[in-house]
Amino acid sequence: EAKRHLNEEDLLTWAREGVAIAQHSFRSWEAATEYFKATPDVVGRMPFKHVLSWARWGRALSADSPVVSSSFFRASPDALSRITPDDIGQWATIGKTLYKGTWKSSSLAATYFEVSPRLLQSLSLVELEELVGFIDALAQKSYDLANECLTIADGVFAKIDRADRRSFLVLAGVLARTNWRDIKPLFENGARILAHIERGQRSRFLNLAERLTRRQGSSVISFLLDSSTALGEIPQAKHSQILNMSERLAGASPAAVGEFLRNTPQVMNLVKEEQIDLWFEEGLRILQENEDGGLAFFRLESGRGEKVLESLSNGLQLERVKEILTMYCRALAGQQVELQSTQELKERGIGWTAAEQPTTEGDNIFLPSFVERYPSKDQNFGWFKVIATHQVAHLEFGSFDFLFDKPSVKFAGQDQRLVIGAGAGYGKDPAAFITDLQKFFSMFPDRQLASDIFTFVEDGRIDHRVKREYPGLRPTYEVVQREAVADRPQPNTLPLREALMEVLIRLSLEDKSKITTPTELGGIIDAVAEIVRIVQQAGAEVEDSAEATLRVYEIVSQVPNLEAVPERSEERESGDMGNSPDSQKLQEMIEQLTAGSSGQGNAPPQGRQEQEYKRPEQVEFRGDFKPELVQALDNLKQQAQKTKQDMKQRGIAKEDLKRMLQESAEIEFSDVEQGEIDRSAGMFVDNLMNEAAKQQSKARSGGQFVHVPDDETPLQVQEPKSFLYDEWDFRAADYKPRWCCVREKQMEEGTQDFYDKTLKNHAMLAAKIKKQFEMLAPQAMKKIKHLPDGDEYDFDAVVESVIEKMAGDTPTDKVYWRRNKQDRDVAVVFLLDMSASTAEAVDETRRQFDSWDLPDDPRDYMAWLRNRREEMTRRTYKRIIDIEKESTVLLIRALEAIGDSYGIYGFSGYGRENVEFYVIKDIDERFG
Repeated sequence: EAKRHLNEEDLLTWAREGVAIAQHSFRSWEAATEYFKATPDVVGRMPFKHVLSWARWGRALSADSPVVSSSFFRASPDALSRITPDDIGQWATIGKTLYKGTWKSSSLAATYFEVSPRLLQSLSLVELEELVGFIDALAQKSYDLANECLTIADGVFAKIDRADRRSFLVLAGVLARTNWRDIKPLFENGARILAHIERGQRSRFLNLAERLTRRQGSSVISFLLDSSTALGEIPQAKHSQILNMSERLAGASPAAVGEFLRNTPQVMNLVKEEQIDLWFEEGLRILQENEDGGLAFFRLESGRGEKVLESLSNGLQLERVKEILTMYCRALAGQQVELQSTQELKERGIGWTAAEQPTTEGDNIFLPSFVERYPSKDQNFGWFKVIATHQVAHLEFGSFDFLFDKPSVKFAGQDQRLVIGAGAGYGKDPAAFITDLQKFFSMFPDRQLASDIFTFVEDGRIDHRVKREYPGLRPTYEVVQREAVADRPQPNTLPLREALMEVLIRLSLEDKSKITTPTELGGIIDAVAEIVRIVQQAGAEVEDSAEATLRVYEIVSQVPNLEAVPERSEERESGDMGNSPDSQKLQEMIEQLTAGSSGQGNAPPQGRQEQEYKRPEQVEFRGDFKPELVQALDNLKQQAQKTKQDMKQRGIAKEDLKRMLQESAEIEFSDVEQGEIDRSAGMFVDNLMNEAAKQQSKARSGGQFVHVPDDETPLQVQEPKSFLYDEWDFRAADYKPRWCCVREKQMEEGTQDFYDKTLKNHAMLAAKIKKQFEMLAPQAMKKIKHLPDGDEYDFDAVVESVIEKMAGDTPTDKVYWRRNKQDRDVAVVFLLDMSASTAEAVDETRRQFDSWDLPDDPRDYMAWLRNRREEMTRRTYKRIIDIEKESTVLLIRALEAIGDSYGIYGFSGYGRENVEFYVIKDIDERFG
């Protein structure tokens, strides 16, 4: 190949160059071999003068390191596809700078030549030179890391825009000098980090990171990952504005930039976009006055910060109203329900998948974490109150207490489910169904349709009863209902069956507006309306909703889902539906329809296409209603309560629970293969059983605390009798919101032995304390009435005296009153430190002699001294807690003698998430 491109003289020169390369050192023959191998691919691609220049560059490299020279020749054919022959010298020079005369540097230089053809696919020679300059600086810290970064560099820079590469390399260069261990994570994550940033702002973001690295010197990777992820949650049109703010913050406090960027998405969810500037300016002002205070502000761990957000936002966070709503829900439900975020329930993986829909799992109420539905906080609080009321009403009014065999109230004597259930033999095997609702829904061929009907009917019963039982809430509730109706489609725009379901929803919402319905459904709608109104009567129970579901299902299931004909429609007043003047005729029509004979109104014209039935859109404020799942969870908890004797009876098997979940319409397994359905159902089963066991264990242990690592964020309360308190941060000069969790614990009653022993051992001291307490003067003024003389007239007594005189009786002369200091109105609270440190010893031998209780009588003194010596031989120390207990006993004796009220409490703690507050004797509790 060389002969074909070279004349005899050039060929001889070429050969001599190869010989010269081989003569440099013992291993130079390897470089010469690579030279001869590469020549066929090189010689035809450039003039001989460039071939000669190429050979001499290789010879120069061979003089330094045959290994480097070998890599140079081996990589040359591929490199010439990316550079011109004139660039060979620059390419070789760049690689030569990496060689420092050591074997590690020769390996690094060799790696450069091996990977440079790939790097040149995305980098220019100038950019390659900048990269090698960075690699050279990094090699001074770690040759291994430099080699790794050089090896993966082609994949990194191929994904980074040309406009951003220089900024990326500058940042990497700064890291090489300040925190070189962060460089590999930067290379591995660089492209992913920049993908979150608006294209025109990426270099700016990297420059900001480089600036922070120079000033802080701390890990920049966490900043890049967290900040870029946060920016990815913000509209890209806002990235320039946010980076402007970040650059201003960097001048005041580099540490604040990361906190600001990490929490900006959350702030933007709370306030309008134009208000973010106001929040930022206030935080910057605080930062300039007090850096710790500003950091807490941007970390969202500041009381002042929360007040600023509260003033700027029209929305309402659940945390802000959680306490008052919890008390409200407990008052309605009559049980210790807790309020939690819907996201928490979703994360449990027990069947609830909607992150923002209010719901309940039978024990607690789950609400959205933030509401900004209306322009004012009062209106948003009203929304919170309505959705919380609807959920707690399910508990209060028995939506989950359905019993299959319990007769209904409003359909008394006409319970179809009892007849159908008996005919199907439901009573023969009580263990065939896990829940009564599972048994009920198994009666329907289309469980999904039956579940939808039951949901709307039962929700309607609940709404109607809430407005009847709590008239004060009625105006707000009706506003929400009207808004729910306004967002819904008119029935005449839907296929027939869907139109009938839409009418059912509007009836359950007690819609008072005109409804446009298909004329074909006229009589059918009247029948459905009549059934729904029965359930909305006073005294209706969940069993009535079940009976209504059976009847409505029989009607709806017979209506084909034919496409809508909007012109064949009529406007009707919802109040007139079902209110036929001929009630006997209407009742006959209901019976006819539920019997499944006719009942489709006017026959639809031929040729109309039947549509696939689509479930109606749920009513937003009613949330996610899953009664079958709630009953299953409740039964699992009851099973966890059983004693060993009870467990001899058959419990709920996992396979039965899995079958129930697969059959249930409340959990969707759509668009997945059968194997996936089995796995998903199995996962739900495990999660449900674990959840039931967890709740039951918590109930038995009284919510025993399990310590979790402190992540420096505000806490949340999930156990009863637990309360969050703000904590003063003296550095930030501000409160950290919801920072400490105080858990109230009721102490068990003990014996009286310690009390009696303490009084016996310190009898004289107890008497002295009691005497001192009895000498305290009364503090309260008492109004003494019916006195013969005093400060002022007692007008009640004067009136009585006049009446007695007019009646002919002898009037009293005790018509005065005055104030005397005769009452003590004092209450005392003792708060004992019961932390682990109080178990430390107190050396009694160091007590001063004059602090002992020395009897005055010599005989008593000798007896006391004997007892004292015996005590010292038995134990030479007391604990701090023992001294606290003895002091409390002595004070109790004195307080009991003078009749003052007192309470005894204790505290201990293990981290800010577990500060325990012990109730030993409540202030209203009697001693004994």
